[in-house]
Amino acid sequence: MKPGQISETQQLGPMSGFIIPHTMQIGIGILSFQQLLSKNSGQDAWLACLIGGLFSLAIMWMILRLLENEQKFGRADLFSLHQRLFGKWLGGLLNFFVSAHVVLFGVVFLRSYIEILQVWIFPQLSVFTFTILFCLIVWYIVLGGIRIIGGICLLSFIYMIPLYMSTVFAVPEAYFSNLLPMFDHSPASILISAFHTTHIYLGFELMLYFYPFIKRPQFAKKWCYFGILTSTYIYIILMLMGTVFFSRGEMRLTIWPTVTFWKSVSFPLLEHVDMIIIVYFMWALLPSVSMSAWIVSRCVKHTFPVIKQKYALVGVLIIFVIISELIKNGEQVKLANDLYGNIGFFIVYAYIPFLLFYQWLVKKVRGKAA
Repeated sequence: MKPGQISETQQLGPMSGFIIPHTMQIGIGILSFQQLLSKNSGQDAWLACLIGGLFSLAIMWMILRLLENEQKFGRADLFSLHQRLFGKWLGGLLNFFVSAHVVLFGVVFLRSYIEILQVWIFPQLSVFTFTILFCLIVWYIVLGGIRIIGGICLLSFIYMIPLYMSTVFAVPEAYFSNLLPMFDHSPASILISAFHTTHIYLGFELMLYFYPFIKRPQFAKKWCYFGILTSTYIYIILMLMGTVFFSRGEMRLTIWPTVTFWKSVSFPLLEHVDMIIIVYFMWALLPSVSMSAWIVSRCVKHTFPVIKQKYALVGVLIIFVIISELIKNGEQVKLANDLYGNIGFFIVYAYIPFLLFYQWLVKKVRGKAA
């Protein structure tokens, strides 16, 4: 085995290119994105979902091209790429920056989920206690390695299918006239809404970190694109269902349209379906937090080889607990989500294209020996 080469027993199948990016994209944003998008583009907000998905496909192409170009220089991930292109110190600083965003990715999802639990089910729920217990589960999963995390992502994908199918309950109460008039908003309004889709589509860029662990990555490319297309399809359907289920006035006043929709679903012997689904929704949260903890702990190991990943993981989870406890209320949760979305927009739509260009430039300047 070559130095730095990953054992096949620690690698994922090519289909993980579909499962992992898709499950990373399905997070807490799915519960509230309809209200945010409809503020600027109303009944045409589904177009913003489509545009956001198409832009995500373009960035995924750049990510795969960036990583494929890096394979001949060793381990093809963002941490190694930074240090090769920018040197040990500047590369380490850039690794710290992107790792901070991954920490924010995990913390925002975790703290937002706790906020929903407090509002809808357990008003007295302790943030500290829940975070500790949840992080213990994450610790156990991440210790199993990337293949266990991949398995959790697969289970999350399977378990979330019934929730997507629940949109059928909106049909009897839908007013499809709410979609009219179509294409009634200016391109600027739709693009503003498309900017707000950044938050819900973020997560696919984590391919930059686990790509070396994919077996036969050349066969994973089509699955990566298919994963983003699947996420785009789900968000468009949920946006359309939200538009026809709520009036425009109701949508403006509804913070979590998807949860409110679930609240309207009831069965003869099962009335509070929304509470069951909210608890069940933990399966969407678990893979995201586990993957973020694995990535950050791996960055620590990459930067400081003397520190084993299992010890770095403990420190990362302690950071998760501390930051979650520092976010005290719903307003601060919203600020954290906005910060995560804005930084993510910069990384995905500015930094990744810059890296691809800079990688090409270095190759041209230094030649084949770069």
